[in-house]
Amino acid sequence: MRNLVDPADDPSVDDGHRRGRILWALASCMIEKGYQATTISDIAREARVSKTVVYAHFRDKEQCLLELYSRANDNVLTRVRQAQEKAREAGLPWRDRLREGIGAYLETLATGPEVAWAALVEVQAAGRTALALRRSMMDRYVDLLCEVADGLADEHPDEVRPVDRDLVLAAVGGINEIMLARVERGEAEKIRQDAGVATAAVVGLLERR
Repeated sequence: MRNLVDPADDPSVDDGHRRGRILWALASCMIEKGYQATTISDIAREARVSKTVVYAHFRDKEQCLLELYSRANDNVLTRVRQAQEKAREAGLPWRDRLREGIGAYLETLATGPEVAWAALVEVQAAGRTALALRRSMMDRYVDLLCEVADGLADEHPDEVRPVDRDLVLAAVGGINEIMLARVERGEAEKIRQDAGVATAAVVGLLERR
C-alpha cells in the first residue's frame, strides 16, 4: 500500500520515488518506536538514503510526518468518494451504498498498517500543527459523509432523515475509535472486519423509524 503515500506520479514533486521511500520509511519507523523516538538517521537508514537526501526533501521530521499524513488521507478520501460514486451508479440500495463508502475507508487503512498507525496514533503526538491537520482531515471526511447523507435523504425521504453535522461527526468519531482499538492491539489488517459495525452506526443515525 505504498501508493497511499508515494508521490511518484505527482508532477510537482522532483524525485518522487525517493521521496515516497522516505515517507514510507517514517511510517515504518513509527510503528516500531514511535514518532518522538524516531530520528532522521532512522528514517534515512530505513529508506536506504543518506541524511542529506532526507533533508533535501524535508526540512525536518515534522514536515515529513505532515506530508505522510496529508497524502495518505487525500488518497483514502479519493477512494471513498470513488467507491461511493460507483455504488450510486450501480443503483445499490442506500444502506449498501453507505457500506461501500465506509468499507472503502476501512479497507484502505487495513491494507497499510504502518499508515494506519501514523494516521490514528502518531499524528496525535506530533504537536499543534499535526493536530490542526488531523482536525482538517477529519472535517473533510465528515463533510463527505454529510454530502452522501444529504443526497440519500433527498432520494429516499421516507426512509432517510436529514441529520445535523455534529451527529455525523459523533458517528465518525466512534468509527475512528473502533479503528484505533484495532491498531493499538496490532490488528490493523483486521480493520476491514469492522465495516458492518461502522455501517450499522451510520445507518442507525440516518434511517427513519
